[in-house]
Amino acid sequence: MKHYFNTFKFIIVLFFQLTVLFGESAIIKNITLPVFRINGNPYIKVADLTPLPGISSTLNEYESLDIDFLGAKINLNNGGSYFRINNELYHMPLWVEIKDKDFFIPYHGFFRVLEQLGLVNSSLDPAIDIVSMELIRYNITKLSFDQKTNGCSIRVHNIGAFNLSSISSTLVKKPGEWLSLTIPGGRINSKVIENSKIMGPIKKVRTTQLAESAQLSLQLKQAVDDVDIRIDETTNDLLIIIRVDHSENAERIKEIRKKWLLDTIVIDPGHGGKDPGTLGQKGTKEKDIVLDISMRLGKLIEKEMGVKVIYTRTTDVFIPLWKRTKIANESGGKVFISIHANSTSNHNVRGFETYLLRTGKSKDAIDVAQRENSVITLEEKNHPYRDFSSESLILATMAQNVYIKESEFFASVIQEELESAIGANNRGVKQAGFQVLVGASMPNVLIETGFLSNSKEERNFNKKGYRKKIARGIFNALVEFKDKYENAVINE
Repeated sequence: MKHYFNTFKFIIVLFFQLTVLFGESAIIKNITLPVFRINGNPYIKVADLTPLPGISSTLNEYESLDIDFLGAKINLNNGGSYFRINNELYHMPLWVEIKDKDFFIPYHGFFRVLEQLGLVNSSLDPAIDIVSMELIRYNITKLSFDQKTNGCSIRVHNIGAFNLSSISSTLVKKPGEWLSLTIPGGRINSKVIENSKIMGPIKKVRTTQLAESAQLSLQLKQAVDDVDIRIDETTNDLLIIIRVDHSENAERIKEIRKKWLLDTIVIDPGHGGKDPGTLGQKGTKEKDIVLDISMRLGKLIEKEMGVKVIYTRTTDVFIPLWKRTKIANESGGKVFISIHANSTSNHNVRGFETYLLRTGKSKDAIDVAQRENSVITLEEKNHPYRDFSSESLILATMAQNVYIKESEFFASVIQEELESAIGANNRGVKQAGFQVLVGASMPNVLIETGFLSNSKEERNFNKKGYRKKIARGIFNALVEFKDKYENAVINE
């Protein structure tokens, strides 16, 4: 590591000057931060960011850190390569490190996202290991458009929260047809907004920055049937849904909806038959616990959602890993949920975690994947499994990349709902090379519901009520996931 103390002192000296400038300008310039090298990669220490105006941090339990970054709520976890900004999940090529109780974040992965959100401009000088940075205090950062078959959806990306009831809108017919929104407290990045790539019924975008509010005006190419304005509760973004009459496309719209509705859920109880999975200290078998949780989950889905459930197994039988994914794809599954219980040599470790299919970034994640993949040795036929080298993993996951955002969101919600349901240690969203997920052409996750190697969690697993709570937590996450991704289709 390299530590430039003189640079840090310079930041402290500038702090009071910047505080004054922050009240007068949307951009704070000439900020420099020291770079720390971890395994040769550039990292920034969080403690070097928090003296800056508009930035603060709070350390939580289980090595989790919350950062308030110019109104954006950021959550980081030690050893995690996924992090959240306003509940939206993002991925970094490297992972968060803790050294001497200080959090270090990978510069390229973390700052790339902050730049995309319009929070900073930054550049790294590797010759002297210094990051030069500008803080941007806009809270309306950009527009993005999603073309629909009967109109479009416009997302106004926000940093911080806006009260929907305080936002006023007007639709002016002449001259032309303009939809204007006035957003109290809005600070708008006019240059980025007005240069947005527009589509659908939108012809032109204009912005006006006032002292107490921002105004966003959209010129429409044609008359519209309906305008719906709402807040995305997950991200706090403002959504403007514009509909035009496409009655002649009714059948095509119906087919599109049918394709994307989550009408078939595939549940994969891990292990089974000659493969008991991990064993608890008292002899509890993973295969029995996860089958019970899976069947409870399936019954909830069928009864309360009215959705078809496909199981990779419903009894104590051995199913090869490759066949589980094959069942999911051939059954027309729309979501694939593989359910497991964890184990480690450290009997004090406890909690639940949800995995996505990617190369493992931490020793724990790699160990979990190796244990779950070891069932391959019990299979009678030598199926050609991938070895998960970088090139091999890219090829293996090509079919799934189109669903990665959905999988990330689902995994994040599972963690939140399980924490609420069972109150155990939330170990976060992680990634590893699980063979059982390879080739699942749908949103897919693998859930480690707890540690059988931990005596307390083993006792809990053997309680019917606890298994019922786990199933309910996963079910609640599925309801939220289904609601989010079906609404966009149903409301086209």
